[in-house]
Amino acid sequence: MPTSHLLCGLAAAPGIVIGPALIFDPSVTMDLSVAEPPEKAIARLDAAIAKVDEVIAAHETQLRQDGRIEEAEIFEAHRMLLVDPSLRERAVNLILKGAQSAARAIRIAGEEQAAELVELDDAYLSARAADIRDVVDQVQRHLTGAKSLVEYLTTPSVVVARHLGPSDLMSVPRDMLLGFALAEGGVTTHSTILARALSIPSVVGLGDAILRLSDGMLLGLDGAAGQLHIEPDTNELHRLQRARASQDAYTYALRAEVGLPTVTQDGKAVLLLANASTVAEVQEGLAWGAAGLGLLRTELLFMERPDLPSEEEQLALYAAVGAVMPGLPITVRTLDVGGDKYLEAFPMPHEENPFLGWRGVRIGLSRPELLLTQMRALLRAGAHADIRIMIPMVTTIDEVRQARALLQQAMAELEAEGVEYNHTPQLGVMIEVPAAALNAEALAREADFFSLGTNDLTQYTLACDRGNSRIASLYQPLDPAILRLIGMTCAAAHRHGRMVTVCGELGGDPQATPILLGLGVDELSCGPNSLPLVRAAIRAITSSDATKLAERALACANAAEVQALLI
Repeated sequence: MPTSHLLCGLAAAPGIVIGPALIFDPSVTMDLSVAEPPEKAIARLDAAIAKVDEVIAAHETQLRQDGRIEEAEIFEAHRMLLVDPSLRERAVNLILKGAQSAARAIRIAGEEQAAELVELDDAYLSARAADIRDVVDQVQRHLTGAKSLVEYLTTPSVVVARHLGPSDLMSVPRDMLLGFALAEGGVTTHSTILARALSIPSVVGLGDAILRLSDGMLLGLDGAAGQLHIEPDTNELHRLQRARASQDAYTYALRAEVGLPTVTQDGKAVLLLANASTVAEVQEGLAWGAAGLGLLRTELLFMERPDLPSEEEQLALYAAVGAVMPGLPITVRTLDVGGDKYLEAFPMPHEENPFLGWRGVRIGLSRPELLLTQMRALLRAGAHADIRIMIPMVTTIDEVRQARALLQQAMAELEAEGVEYNHTPQLGVMIEVPAAALNAEALAREADFFSLGTNDLTQYTLACDRGNSRIASLYQPLDPAILRLIGMTCAAAHRHGRMVTVCGELGGDPQATPILLGLGVDELSCGPNSLPLVRAAIRAITSSDATKLAERALACANAAEVQALLI
C-alpha cells in the first residue's frame, strides 16, 4: 500500500469521481499450465480466436452505429492483429514443438511479437505492441475461463489495474465504471483515447504503487489534474465533492450558453471553431455552437486500410461535412502522416528521427499523386461548401509555392473535364515549425491564412517529445518562447491582411484563451467538448485586458511565471 495519500500520474480523461477501489488483475485466475493434446490445444485456440473476434466486431459495430468512427477504427485494428496469421502460426508451432497449452502458447507468441515492435524504438509501433497484448489477453481469458472486468464489477467502482484494454472499457455498464487508475499507459494509448470519447474519468502512468491498494479502499480520482487521492480525509473528501458539484453545475450552465455570441466584454468578435475527424464529431461541434471547422483531419480516411482512398471516397466525406455545416467555413488539413502516423497502403521507410523526417506536406510534394487527388476532391466539394485547404508541416516558402502549383494543376484538370469545382479556393499553411513562425512575413505573402499547430510548435521549439514521460515536464505550451513565436506570427499575418487560427491543444485551453487573444489570434479551434469552456473564457474578458495580460506573459522568464498570471 502506498505511504502517500496522493499519487500523481498523467491526466488521461477529465472528471472527478469518488468511490471504492476495485483491483482488477485477470492473471490471478489464469491457469496457463493445463496440459492438453496438441490437436485439442489448436482447436481450442482457433475457437477462442473466433469468439474474441466476434466480441471485438460487436464493439466496432456498436461504435459505428453511434457515429464514433475514430473509436471504431481502434477495434478494426485490433481485429486485424487478432487474425494475423503470423500470430496463430507462432502459437501453433509452440504447441507442436513443446506440448504447450493453448493459453501458454498464445501468451508467448503475443509477447514475442510485442517485444519485436518495442525493440524498434518507435513510439507508434510500441503503442501497437500494447494492442497485441490486449487482444492476446482476451484470448487467454477465454481459454482459461478467467473473469472479465464486467464479472468483477458488482458495484460502482474506480477500477485499479496495471493496464486495461479497449474491450474492457466497452464490455462494462457505464454506470458501474466510475473511472479508472492505471499503473501503466500514456495519453495516446487506445484505451485512453476511448476513455475520453466515452467520458470515463481516468489517470494513467501512476506506477506500481497503486497495485498494492486493496479492494474497497475509498478513492478520489481527478482525471483533469492527473491525481489519485487514496482514502481522502474528511476535508479532502469535501473538497473533491465541492469540485465535482461545481463542475457539474458549470457544465449545465455552459449548455445553456451555446447560442450566445463569442464576443469579448468590449464587443470584439472571436470566431470559435471546432476540430474534428469524423462527421459525428462535426455534428457534436455544431451542437456546441461551433461557427465552422478550424481543423478537419483527413488521416482516418487513409489509415487502417490496405488501399488508398479514391477521389470519390474523399469527396463523399468532404461533401458530408459540408452538408452538416452549410455556409460555414470548413478548413481541411491535407494528409498529415509520418512522425507517429503510418499508412498500411503507403509504406514509409524506417527513419531514425521520424518527427524530423518525411512527414506532412513533405510527403505530399514528393508524392504529388497523393496530394493532387486530395486537392481535386476538396475543390469539387468546395463547389457546394466553404472548403478551405490547409497544408501541414510547412517549413519553407518553396513548399507553399509548390502546393499552390499543384492546386492550380488540379483546377486546370477539373476545368478540362468539365467538372464543377471551387474557382477561388483559399490555401493556408500550418505554423508548426519555428522556422515557419520566424519566416511568417514571407509566408504571409504566399498563403491565404495561417493556422497555429501549437502541439508540434511546442515540441519542436523546446526540443521535447510530448509523448516521452521522462521529459514531460519540459512540454510547456505557455513557455514565453512559444508565446513570442505566436505573437510574431500574428503580427506578420495582420500586416498582410491574413487571419490566424490556433487549432492545437492550446486553442482548447480556456486558461490560455485571454493570452492568445492578447497576442493577436483571430480565431480559436478546439475539440467539441472544449467549445463551451473557451466560449465562456472569451466572454469573460475585454480585449484590452487580454492585450495587457499577453504583454505581462511575454515578460515572464518561464512557463511557471505565466501560469501564475492565470491563477
